[in-house]
Amino acid sequence: MSAVAAFPTLSQLLAWPTEHLTEAADHWEDVAGRCYGVANQVWRDALAVDWRGAAADTLRTETHSDMLTTSAVADQLHEAAKVARSGASDLYAARSRVRYAVQDARAAGFDVGEDLSDTDRSSGGSAAQRAARQTQAQAFAGDIRQRAVQLVGLDQQVAAKVTTAVAGIRHAVPPTPVPAAPAQGNRVQAVDNRTWKQDPTPAPPPEPATGPSADDIRKVLDKLPLGNSPDIREIRSPEDLQNLWRWAQQNGVEIPNGYGDPSKGTRYRLPDGTTIGQRWAAESTGKPVLDVRFPSKGDYTKVHINPQGGVPDIPAPVRPAPPEVPPVQAPVEPPAATRPPAAPTPGRAPPLVGIGPVPPESVPHPVHPPHSHHGPPVLGKDELPDLDEFNPG
Repeated sequence: MSAVAAFPTLSQLLAWPTEHLTEAADHWEDVAGRCYGVANQVWRDALAVDWRGAAADTLRTETHSDMLTTSAVADQLHEAAKVARSGASDLYAARSRVRYAVQDARAAGFDVGEDLSDTDRSSGGSAAQRAARQTQAQAFAGDIRQRAVQLVGLDQQVAAKVTTAVAGIRHAVPPTPVPAAPAQGNRVQAVDNRTWKQDPTPAPPPEPATGPSADDIRKVLDKLPLGNSPDIREIRSPEDLQNLWRWAQQNGVEIPNGYGDPSKGTRYRLPDGTTIGQRWAAESTGKPVLDVRFPSKGDYTKVHINPQGGVPDIPAPVRPAPPEVPPVQAPVEPPAATRPPAAPTPGRAPPLVGIGPVPPESVPHPVHPPHSHHGPPVLGKDELPDLDEFNPG
């Protein structure tokens, strides 16, 4: 048999918490803005990369799908934050009603106990007066208990609404796939015996011109004249309004059915969580109006058209200068191998540099003495050269 939960005491009722709801709302809005900003940036990076082919198309398709999924989750978190803040406000009001009832009883001379019973602090008076005081004490006690029951019941309703608002978020984003193990045996092998110097890493392409952030938009809006309330700024003409609209939403992604009815207008969400919408006709003026809601809590601005309004000071787009690309290094050939001079062949003298052929008469050789051609030759030298190549012509 389940135990019945005890009813809260007076101290618990007077200190009924609401801060956890507002803190949860702040956290959900922060998570929504950061998650959407990351998904949107990844998608934009996939579009900007200089890559073509089936793999590139798959990357862009997948990142766009992830961005849309994250956008839907971010919208759900923002709605859950609204439910939580509304619940906190309702609980605060219900808790205040309990406090007011207790204060009224104490002001009338009754002590309110932790069990919500009322005790008369006065002891004198006639029997009729004491009976009247007893009736009054019961009335105060009944009123306090009724308001306490309303507070407890409202807390349960808020809890149910918040649970419904965040239902399914856990399963909205698919789990991260486990990467496959890298193939084994992949090695880099040389294709020849040349030495090549690696080219420098190519410089990345320049970043595309980015759209405005929440701070950029806020600076432009702050320069416009105030309207009839602090959250309204006024702009001079419909043309100026459209210029501001095109500049502010250029990096955003359209929120499907952003106003709940396409005939009312369109809304975009920027990477940092800022939402900017254009309604075709404002209820107060009947003219187009911009709705800008920044990520910070309660930061909302409307831009109305008024001939007495200002001109938006829209900054010119700034593109970063492309980095200087270092020159490409040519392949470097290794120096030729140095070989020692070959040894001379045995038995042969190396040629003498600068000396021509030697005339035969300059060295001793077998000759016949004069008038003795029939005798044996002797070793000597001819008086005159007998070879044509040694006779100068």
